[in-house]
Amino acid sequence: MSDGSGTASRTGAVTAAAAGLALLAGLYLIAAPWLIRFGGAAELAVSNTVAGLAVVLLAAVRPRPLIWVLPVLGAWAAVSPLVLRYGDETAASSAALLGNLAAGVVVAAAGVTLLVRRG
Repeated sequence: MSDGSGTASRTGAVTAAAAGLALLAGLYLIAAPWLIRFGGAAELAVSNTVAGLAVVLLAAVRPRPLIWVLPVLGAWAAVSPLVLRYGDETAASSAALLGNLAAGVVVAAAGVTLLVRRG
């Protein structure tokens, strides 16, 4: 006979893993402008820092009413290098594009997982 505790522990493990991945991706978004050297793409650097801080906060605290924001932030992180206008500044490098795309996909997937598992 199963008392359901195995399912509960698996759900908790998946939720913790999703939150952990979102937290790591958020930390990457914060550090990426200095790690990858965004150079003149100041708007992208500011966007990454703000989005990364929000992701880290939401992943760490996991407030039920605001979890829906994680997939939105992930989508923004993925497309922001293409959406932001650079004017006279240097465009984002391909490393910045790929890094943001990867981090955005991780945050969006983790956010959807947390939404589905919040029960």
